[in-house]
Amino acid sequence: MPLHRWLRSAAALYALPVMGVYLYLLLSGELQNIADNWRDATVVATSSGVMALGPTCAAVGAWEGARLRRGGVLDGTPVRRPAAVLLWSALPIGAAAVAVLAFAFALVTPEVGGIPGAPDPPVVAVGLLVIGAWSLAGVAAGRFLHPAIGVPLLLIGTWLWLAYPQALEPLWIRHLTGENLGTCCSTDTVLDRRVLWAQALVAAAVAVVAYLVWSRGFRPIAVKAAVVAVPAAALVVAVSLVDGLGADSDRPRTGGLECVREQGVEVCVWRERRARLGYAARLVVPASRRLAVAIGMPAPRRITEGAARDRESWHFTVAPQAGDDDVVFALATGFLPPASPPCAKDREFDGDAAYVPVGTWLAIKAGLPRAVVAAKTGPMENGDAVTRVLARPRADQIRWFRRNLAALRSCDIRPVDVE
Repeated sequence: MPLHRWLRSAAALYALPVMGVYLYLLLSGELQNIADNWRDATVVATSSGVMALGPTCAAVGAWEGARLRRGGVLDGTPVRRPAAVLLWSALPIGAAAVAVLAFAFALVTPEVGGIPGAPDPPVVAVGLLVIGAWSLAGVAAGRFLHPAIGVPLLLIGTWLWLAYPQALEPLWIRHLTGENLGTCCSTDTVLDRRVLWAQALVAAAVAVVAYLVWSRGFRPIAVKAAVVAVPAAALVVAVSLVDGLGADSDRPRTGGLECVREQGVEVCVWRERRARLGYAARLVVPASRRLAVAIGMPAPRRITEGAARDRESWHFTVAPQAGDDDVVFALATGFLPPASPPCAKDREFDGDAAYVPVGTWLAIKAGLPRAVVAAKTGPMENGDAVTRVLARPRADQIRWFRRNLAALRSCDIRPVDVE
């Protein structure tokens, strides 16, 4: 068939503008939320692409499958192998998907421009696999369904599978679809590769079953067995990979730090923030020494955006637009636990009452003016308590700090003098 006739008959060519507009509508609301790293930009671009392209490509596939059925390509003695026919017919759908996904990356690139890194190839590959699998599912459905039924059925059904699991429990369901929007990745986290493997397995199972059904129909016993066995096996393995991950698909980052020595202290930031390394080091080293005196601990040998694994390492963050006060405040509040202890799920926990007073005391001891701290923590009903603590002798303040820090980490210790 001449190329121009082949393209003219491809439904994907006519659906391309719809795909692009739908993607833009999905992605435009997420651009301002992209973190300062390429991993998040890749997840946002590919997940938006999966949501926009998965249902539309499945619907286009249903149309193409019905067109091939009407043309009788599987009747009689075949001139070409079924795989070749399917590939040639699905090629415009794949080309449209790649073009629209490239458009997605064109939209997110300005948001991470100048940040070291590049799109994450495995995330992009799995996204394309998911889109391709549902495209093939559409072609398979088109063999048996009239376009008036198959097209809307695949469009709505695929959309429901990709979107609705985000609201369902158990939580592992959301990690199987290929849509990871909102579950990854801040600069200190990476996408858990188990999620990608699980999504790839499910998508591959869909693709295999779709091809078998399209090329062989449901009559052979082997096809009937494969339609049940392949997805079941894929689901068992995929669920075992992601069960227990919780709502998010990320995990703490362990590499990618860049460091410099400042006044004998090693200061490290994430690679994406290396342009702010010297600036951050000049702020946090003096602040850490003031804090060390206040809390009765040795000054740190290492101050890092990564994990602080011992008493000689302290944690802080230097966000892209953070000013001097923000960086020092992040260092001071780095001592506070990021969440309530596990015991708080089923026991009474009073330690939350100490969170703001201890954070305020730490920030003031790090050298921030009281007014600056108040602007960051908000109005405090217990501000007088901090004032009274600051008036005590240093040894009493240290005891107060250690007692309330312990209360933040345990259900068995009550905070003291925080009201």
